[in-house]
Amino acid sequence: MELRQYWDLFKKWLWLIALTTIIAGGVAFFVSSRQTPIYRASVRLLVSQSVSNSASLQYADILAAERLSSTYAQMLTARPMLVAAIAKAGLEGVVDPEDLEEAISVQRVRDTQLIDLHVEYPDPIIAAKLANAIPEVFVEFTNQQQTARYQELKQSLQDQLQQLSEEIQATDARLQALGDATDAETNSRRAILEDRLAQYRSTYGNVLAQLENIRLAEANALDTITVVEPATPPERPVRPRVLMNTLLAMIVGGMMGLGAAFLIEYLDDTVKTPDDISRITTLSTLGIIAKSKGNDGKLIALEDPRSPIVEAYRTVRTGIQFAGIDKPLRTLVVTSAEPGEGKSTVAANLAIVMAQAGSKVVLIDADLRKPTQHKRWGLPNTVGLTGALLMDELSENMESLLTPTLVDNLWLLTSGQLPHNPSELLGSHKLKELVEFLLNDHDLLIFDSPPALAVTDPVVLGRSMDGVIVVIDAGTTREPALVHVLTEMEKVNANVIGIVLNRYRRGHGAGYYYYYYDRYYSHEDGASGEAGDRGKGKGHSSARGRKSRREGESWLCRQFSRFGR
Repeated sequence: MELRQYWDLFKKWLWLIALTTIIAGGVAFFVSSRQTPIYRASVRLLVSQSVSNSASLQYADILAAERLSSTYAQMLTARPMLVAAIAKAGLEGVVDPEDLEEAISVQRVRDTQLIDLHVEYPDPIIAAKLANAIPEVFVEFTNQQQTARYQELKQSLQDQLQQLSEEIQATDARLQALGDATDAETNSRRAILEDRLAQYRSTYGNVLAQLENIRLAEANALDTITVVEPATPPERPVRPRVLMNTLLAMIVGGMMGLGAAFLIEYLDDTVKTPDDISRITTLSTLGIIAKSKGNDGKLIALEDPRSPIVEAYRTVRTGIQFAGIDKPLRTLVVTSAEPGEGKSTVAANLAIVMAQAGSKVVLIDADLRKPTQHKRWGLPNTVGLTGALLMDELSENMESLLTPTLVDNLWLLTSGQLPHNPSELLGSHKLKELVEFLLNDHDLLIFDSPPALAVTDPVVLGRSMDGVIVVIDAGTTREPALVHVLTEMEKVNANVIGIVLNRYRRGHGAGYYYYYYDRYYSHEDGASGEAGDRGKGKGHSSARGRKSRREGESWLCRQFSRFGR
């Protein structure tokens, strides 16, 4: 698909893209503006690991610090911490721990020992209180867990110190009780007590040194958590972000609309443009008839010969003339794939422009099931084609069956009474005799046949005629239907000379033809002076035009009635 085709597709479905964009944006704005505002309070924590005295463990210390930060980040959101934090903040009965689990989030700052704790809550003050309470509770918990490892050892050393202290006091009391006696026995006992007292004091000093070492090791081994930035009540909510949600929804809605447009086009197998015809078949597009609500189904070639639609019929006429350069095409069958595609209107207007070019044309209504040409021309449908096929001598009564029209060189042969075996009549030898008889005095016979998918009449006619024209309704006729018609025609060796794209919607590639055609006919030469007159009397000229058109139509009806009688 070329860039121009994408652009045409975008312009075609711009309303859908705009609609989905507006709906998505409106829904997002409505929902976002009615959501409860959520505030976020954040606190930043610094995790300090215990100091290692070994220089060879620096890399291991780094890894341990990262793992410790990750561990603390998970522990901060544990249920016991949240319950304790709610109690510490005095919010029991106000905040549900289950709701807080969904509202709290912890995020590590990469390549650092910092942790960001976020608490989201509808009340900004409560959010700040909880954000500050959680680290306090967690610090108490971690300190308690870490000091418990040294508690038993310290208690044992403290008990030893207490016992040694009592022994020292008791020994010292015994020494004091000996007094100043100098006899040999007293001196011996004094020496023993002094030696024992010295041992007790030495042991006491050693135990005290061990206790201090344990306390120092405990202090070095503690992992501390410090609040770097305490939480403050936020002033603005973090969500809902009404503007952002609306813009994102509009973008998504536009993409969904664009995707839906591409999906519809992908699933749409109708024939809409001449490019589709070129892709499906090798047949050429004889002409493109634009869609016009006011002129659809009318004899526009007779009522408005300067219309660009009529010029499109003349293009079809030129295509037919080029198709018959080697062998003139004197009998044409106009058909379509399905009913309602405008093949009868195309046949009638094509017969008019052919007759206007100087050819003697007979328009034959060969739709022996649902004929419409007599209604289109305002004529009775009494004898017509079926009557001609039942005549013994065509030369005697044929002139009474051919009805002249207001167009010079154009005659109409209506369908006549509807038979019960139309296919047999159209494929009979009598029809061939009728065609040969009419071609003696006329240049071209145009057969308006039924739709090819509904009945086999067009295939029967196409087999014995010089050419077949297939009319398709742009945007309605499906590709399989067109392919089936062309396949059936190919089976009987019918000469399909081309396709007429009817009811074409302007705005596609062929729309430029009508654009420049309108510019050509609306442009006035600078020397003529007609442009100013037209601009000056536009309203009066329009009124006169409508009046003249009504008078012309009345006169046309009177003439048709006269021919009918």
